[in-house]
Amino acid sequence: MSPASERNAGDEGPGAGAGQVDAALAARARLERLLAAPTPFRADTGEADPAVTAVLESTDRPRHEYLDAVWRAVTASRVIVPVIAHAPPGAHAVRLGASDAVPSMPRARGREVRPDDAARDATAPALSLPDGHVGLPVFTSAAAMAAWRSDVRPVPVEPVRAARVACAATDQLWVLDPGTHDLRLPRPAVLALAEGESWVPSWRNGPVQAEVAAQLGEVPGVTGVAFAPGEEAELRVFVRIASGGGMPAVAAALEACQHIMVDPAWGDFIDTVELCPLPA
Repeated sequence: MSPASERNAGDEGPGAGAGQVDAALAARARLERLLAAPTPFRADTGEADPAVTAVLESTDRPRHEYLDAVWRAVTASRVIVPVIAHAPPGAHAVRLGASDAVPSMPRARGREVRPDDAARDATAPALSLPDGHVGLPVFTSAAAMAAWRSDVRPVPVEPVRAARVACAATDQLWVLDPGTHDLRLPRPAVLALAEGESWVPSWRNGPVQAEVAAQLGEVPGVTGVAFAPGEEAELRVFVRIASGGGMPAVAAALEACQHIMVDPAWGDFIDTVELCPLPA
């Protein structure tokens, strides 16, 4: 340790450690109040809703139908959010106080969540996803949560509250039952729930498809647009491009279509998209 570091450490004084302990104890007390607050789930046993379990096990469905059915079942039940009183240094954390119930939700695309002061309030650990986004872990049962981490406590909440927490403090994403199902639920679905709206997947959302078709139809060389559920993505967009102008014209049209579809504004309505060019 350098002399300057020694001086800085010494400036904290003998009361610094006691202050940290007091902060940790206060955080635990706030957590206890949170868990003891009136809730429609006071008698919740932590078991999974049989209807949700049945849908999660129906993995023989096409991917788009599976996600749609899982979302409808989960939002008709309750979810469990894991809570810790003190987040480890450097860990992602989500404040889980009363401020999560805000009337208008922020659009915080790409926001990285880090705790400012993890001892100030009860927090829910957030997940860092492989694509760089941060999501809120939500569980269908206390057993699924315990299989993921043993150092957290289950708090059953209404799905809309969990959606508001995710929208306020993560990249507006849920990961359902990490460690077992590891199911990433679509961002537009979480956003719609937080705002009190119904989620209509883009593969069956007529107004969204009409707007996409209108914008792509303005690209020179595009002669038709069609839609289908994606195999890996939520939505597959077929774009028919005239080949009469040669490969340079086709490449320019395809580049323009890609530029339109990467507009972040689509993120509120389309989770992921596959763009499939077709020759005219």
